[in-house]
Amino acid sequence: MARPKRTVLEYRSYELPSDFPVMVLTGDRWHISPIPGKHLHFHNCLEIGLCHSDGGTMIFDRQKVHFTAGDVTCIARNVPHTTWSDPGTGSLWSYLFLDPVALLGNAALSRIPGLPDIRRFLTDCHLLLTGEQSAWAAELIQAVIDEMTRGKPGYQSCVRGLCTALLTLLLRHYGAEGDQSSCDPYIQALAPAFNYIHEHYMQEFPQETLAAACHLSPTHFRRLFREQTGTSPLAFLHQTRILKSCALLRSSEYSVTTIAGMVGYNSMTSYNRHFSKAMGCTPSVWRKTAGNQLRPSLLTFTGWTEAEVIEEGAEEPGGGKTPTASQT
Repeated sequence: MARPKRTVLEYRSYELPSDFPVMVLTGDRWHISPIPGKHLHFHNCLEIGLCHSDGGTMIFDRQKVHFTAGDVTCIARNVPHTTWSDPGTGSLWSYLFLDPVALLGNAALSRIPGLPDIRRFLTDCHLLLTGEQSAWAAELIQAVIDEMTRGKPGYQSCVRGLCTALLTLLLRHYGAEGDQSSCDPYIQALAPAFNYIHEHYMQEFPQETLAAACHLSPTHFRRLFREQTGTSPLAFLHQTRILKSCALLRSSEYSVTTIAGMVGYNSMTSYNRHFSKAMGCTPSVWRKTAGNQLRPSLLTFTGWTEAEVIEEGAEEPGGGKTPTASQT
């Protein structure tokens, strides 16, 4: 019997500010292309989306669902997915990317009786809320967007309260829908490695530790990791460290040497080499230039904060042409 075809996944890693780990992507440029993406992708943080117009299709692993204006999505960091709009349209979205544990504290949501485990939610959740289900969530998302974009005094406290309410609502729906474990057996097998890197990126550990967490032999683990992500476990670790260091360079007064140690580099030579390879300049230069810009930075091969423009006249699957649109 032939093995299921393995699709390479795209890892999109977002630089969330270390002091307030919330990012908002909103505005007229966030239209989704009607052309299905070539690859599924997954993130380093929780994604919450609000569809403002039109409709389309979303895939969570191998599950295909249809969305329309007003719907809300919630996708955990380990869940592969992709989105495209209905033919001839370009659905408009707003997105929240956040790290709830860093934002609200380890026990903030786990203290609420009757709700599922927050850590399982943050690695397995893939929700689509529709109709009346999504109305309250949509209002909370829009309120977070308004607070974040206006930046009035006390907005951070307000956003924390709104996010607590929003996540509580999403946890209720997650619990009501039962087990949502990732249905792709390969990405599910690697999930313990992603989680371990997410929590221990600043430490030194051999790749055998990651293989053991996945209950795989080191050789099988390395081969499966590259087949699924298109990169090696070590490169994935360095990507995570560099994005964490970007957040610290932007939002703290720590020296570059101190930040290097905080994200796991005992050698400045090694840190500078990996940072320059990823960001195109040294940490010191980045801090003086890109680090002072308001827009968060991303590794160019792991994420986006600008909608990707699809060339006009590109062919749709099955033939035909599509108008200019943007793709996530």
